[in-house]
Amino acid sequence: MADEQEFQNRLRQLGVVKGARQLKPAPPVDPAPRDTLRPSPQPLITLLPGAEMVDTAVGQTLIVDKVYPLPYRHGRHTLADLLHHQPASLTPLTRDGRFQELDFRDFLFLDTETTGLAGASTIAFMVGVAYFEADALVTRQYFVPDLGDEAAMLTLLDELLVGKAGLITFNGRTFDVPLLDTRHLMNRQSSPLPHMPHLDLLPPARRLWRARLGSVALSALEPPLLGVRRTQEDVPGWLIPGLYHDYLRSGDGRELVRVFYHNQIDLLSMVTLAARVAQQFSQPQADDDAVDLFSLGRWQASLGQTDVAEQCLRWAAQGDLPLDLYHQNLFELGWLLKRHGRQAEAVPLWQQIAATSFDDVSAHVELAKYYEWHEKDTTQAIYWTEQAIRLAQSWPPTQAALVRPELEHRLARLKSK
Repeated sequence: MADEQEFQNRLRQLGVVKGARQLKPAPPVDPAPRDTLRPSPQPLITLLPGAEMVDTAVGQTLIVDKVYPLPYRHGRHTLADLLHHQPASLTPLTRDGRFQELDFRDFLFLDTETTGLAGASTIAFMVGVAYFEADALVTRQYFVPDLGDEAAMLTLLDELLVGKAGLITFNGRTFDVPLLDTRHLMNRQSSPLPHMPHLDLLPPARRLWRARLGSVALSALEPPLLGVRRTQEDVPGWLIPGLYHDYLRSGDGRELVRVFYHNQIDLLSMVTLAARVAQQFSQPQADDDAVDLFSLGRWQASLGQTDVAEQCLRWAAQGDLPLDLYHQNLFELGWLLKRHGRQAEAVPLWQQIAATSFDDVSAHVELAKYYEWHEKDTTQAIYWTEQAIRLAQSWPPTQAALVRPELEHRLARLKSK
């Protein structure tokens, strides 16, 4: 006990106190100034002019309508430009005879914003649509304010679809329509979307402009092709699912306003892009970009549109093409002529390719075939075969080995004649 008492005395001398009764209270913490507190959430309906909450038997949907007069200019084009064309002109690319009987006023433009890119849990929390009404274009955005309200949004969308005969999307055939069809099924509803005449703008955009522009994402097409530049109100697409989940947690709609802007611009750009597709496909001009004319001509040739394909390829050949595309253009035109028994007209094209080629002997071979089988001129056939062998000799051995055996066999056969 004496030892313990001595130990306690030493602790007191060192300033160590057992227990908390003699501890000084911590200084009070000043509350944060009111102006540094997190702002209170703001409901979406107060942030979007004209927004309306619509009640249905299966939930609520927030709807935002905007009306644009037909002369409204979105980038380089007016909204009315599309109405100068007829869907029938696009029947060769859609391969849907129903387009023959329709007008673009019968179509609904559709674009979704979703909670993700794939998976059974992915939903479209916003469906934006646009359609022509009298002398205006109406855009309507259906928004799901809570996950339990999805069925309400689908119900209201279907009511609008009843009056529409066709559908226009951008990548909708592989994404938007299958997604909405699945969500209808999950909500025990039937979707009319898969059965409607459908123009998906992404495949023609790839055909027409990927060779010149590379990326054909809608946002990538807008500046060079449509003359559209988005403001700082826009939001990158990859951020959108996270913004919606943040909204569900906080109820604060301020950041989601940017998503409404993003979807709105998508809708307007689809209208003017549809006009560009219709113009380029059905009414190309000699002064169009040469790369675009080559892309169009090659596509038309694959669709069996021989006359218009030949015209576009000839226009492209007169324009400013990079050497590789120049060769591809002449090859496409030469094959088109050959398939229709016009080999003699293809000869100058093959000769141009052969004179400017350093890593391909295809044109030399075509010329050798032509002179052997059509002109019965063995001397010229031998000449072009020897030219091909001489060119191949300048290549790396592994590359030359792919063509030299066939060329040397051809030469031996020709000389034996």
